[in-house]
Amino acid sequence: MLEYYFTDGEVYAALDTILKQRLGSYKILRTQNGKPYLEGDPLFFSVSHSSNKGAVVISDKPVGIDIEYKKDRNYRVIAKRFSELERSEINCLDDFLKHWVIRESYIKMKGFTLADKLFKCEYSDGVFYDCGKAVDCEFLSGEHDGLFWCICIDNK
Repeated sequence: MLEYYFTDGEVYAALDTILKQRLGSYKILRTQNGKPYLEGDPLFFSVSHSSNKGAVVISDKPVGIDIEYKKDRNYRVIAKRFSELERSEINCLDDFLKHWVIRESYIKMKGFTLADKLFKCEYSDGVFYDCGKAVDCEFLSGEHDGLFWCICIDNK
């Protein structure tokens, strides 16, 4: 379970503190798609925001995190573009958010954009697929006080 959340304003200060403790000095660069990474270092990190909350995860493997605060929204518009199998598992906002954070944490971990991959992925019956192929990743997810979260870690 994700044990600690930062306020949105604290998340980058926390990332800076952790990286300075582990690395001393560091430089954050961005890929062409905008994914941040550390220059010349084997550490990976990911940051997510929702409402006034933020979260950061750091790993020695490629990693992505997404958090989504539960609030009224018309999730059915987006869910219509999900696969039939996924739609059969989404019966309420909570179900949608569980699927969403898994999908977005994977997209962040891979460094893709939502526009490129959002509807090319599928999460159904506990298995995540990218373009029809099951992925080799570990997903840790849950919900705490209305905040849904997922961390995706590359197993390669």
